[in-house]
Parts: sequence; C-alpha cells; structure tokens
Amino acid sequence: MGDNRNKMSMKNIAMIIKKTWGDVPVTYEVLTGGFVNFSYKVCANGKYFVLRINGKQNDYLGLSRAEEVKVFKAAHDMNIAPAVLPQSTPEYLITEYINAPVLSVEELREPVILKNAIENLKKIHTIQNIGRNFSPFELLEKYTDGMRTLGVIFPEKLNGFLRTAEDIEKRWNKDSAYRKAYCHNDYFPANIINDNGRLYVIDWELSGVGDIFFDLATMSFSCAFSDELDKYMLQCYFGQTNPEPEHFAALLDMKYMNMLREATWGLLHSGIKEDEENTASHDMNYYEFGEWVLGRLDEGILHL
Repeated sequence: MGDNRNKMSMKNIAMIIKKTWGDVPVTYEVLTGGFVNFSYKVCANGKYFVLRINGKQNDYLGLSRAEEVKVFKAAHDMNIAPAVLPQSTPEYLITEYINAPVLSVEELREPVILKNAIENLKKIHTIQNIGRNFSPFELLEKYTDGMRTLGVIFPEKLNGFLRTAEDIEKRWNKDSAYRKAYCHNDYFPANIINDNGRLYVIDWELSGVGDIFFDLATMSFSCAFSDELDKYMLQCYFGQTNPEPEHFAALLDMKYMNMLREATWGLLHSGIKEDEENTASHDMNYYEFGEWVLGRLDEGILHL
C-alpha cells in the first residue's frame, strides 16, 4: 500500500496493539484489497488476527459499528464468519485470521462454489433480532446525501438514473415480501473467504434488513453471470426447477440498483478522498470509476 496509509495508521496501530495485547511481542502487515477501511494481519502470542481500522465513510452512512459486531457474532455462530474479539470498538474491529484467499470472480461462477455461497446467503437471510435496516434504496440515498454534503458534482445523467431507482422502489413497495430479510448488502466475491470449499463471509458493515434480491444481484452483476447462471442461482436459492418470472424481474431491478450503488459509491469516495488526504484509496480515481459505471448503465449494461 501507499506510504500515506502506513504513516497515517502507524500511531493508531501501536495504540490499538498496546490496548489489546499489552506488551507481548506483536508484528503486523498490511492486508491488501480493501478500498474503504484499513486492514492488517496481526501476529500476537503466536496467533493471527485481522485488525480493521474503520474508514471515514461511516460519517456519511451512519453505520452502527456495535450492530456490525453483533451480526458478525451471529454469523460466526452459524459457522459462516470468522470469530470476533471482544476488544473490538466503534473505531476498529478485530477478528480471527482465516489463512485462505477470498473468492475470485471465476470461482464464484463455478456451480459448486456458487451453490455454497447461496447456502450461506440463505443463512444470512434468516438472521433475527439485529435492529437495523439498510436497504439498497436507503444506501443509495445516503451515498447521494454524502455527495451533496461534500460538494461532489453530480454527473449530468445521474439524476435520470436516480428517478428510475425511485420507480423501482415504488414498484417493489407494493409487494415487500422479499424486503424483510436480513441482508449482507455487500456480497461481493472479495468479501467471501474460500478455505478449501468452506466459505466465510466478512465485511458486515453495510448489513441490515433489506432486499434478498440485492444480495443475489450483487453476485450476478459483479461476476457478469450468464442467463443460465442466473437461472441456476435462482434455482439454488428458491429450490425451483423453473424460477418464477417475478424472480427474474426482481433480479434485473436489483442489478440496476447495484450498478447505481457502485457509481454513487465511487462518486461519494471521490469527495471523501478530497476531504481527507489520508484515505484507503489505492490511488484509485473514484470519480472516473463512478462515471465509467454510469456509462455502462447508460448503454444498458448491468454488470461490471
């Protein structure tokens, strides 16, 4: 990672290590892959952990870190997430380290792995008693509100896409049966660890009661699933040989919402990067990314 990231976090890392593990010998290294938070692999007393220092997006999304820890623990009890250390705070999260890679796009397209990922997703959708909502529509609203707060220029075509999102929300408000389940809301392959076929889900910060099709569509749009793979995914989830037409319609709408979410995510973080010099940026041009996604959406392309 860049020098700014290491300089910015060195003091925080030392403070957290001292508070969590005392004076025992500790080593740590940067974990790559995250675009928003700062993550480190920490070795203390011969055991490995992941330390995540939360980034600035919390200021604009109003994320409940206490609720995130609660759902992380619930998912661990289901054997689908790493264990969480009780020393976690609203500023940082400490979990056990799983010595395995995250899924690749190609792996998630494999039917066996996709079926396993869907089985985990079905478990997530049964989580109860976590008191927060975070639908894709609410997420989109928070991204755009943050853009306004930061003075990010709205691309010319964005407002038209936002009006379409409003139409989708009105359409699905009429039948909200699929919008009452606890959802991960960030179910990308990069948030799924593959330990020899056993899958662990990480990064629960956006989770909340929302739309199950948004989770399903996240896998499909991020991995450019074919129509056949979309059908297989719906078959695995609903247990039907021939998925209902309304399921395909919902999946299509939520692919649209995922694309729009990605675009506004990039636009918001372009403002965060300007507002805060030291962010987990990977030197990424967030604004260009947001415009690129909008360009694909404008062409009717519903995948990254």
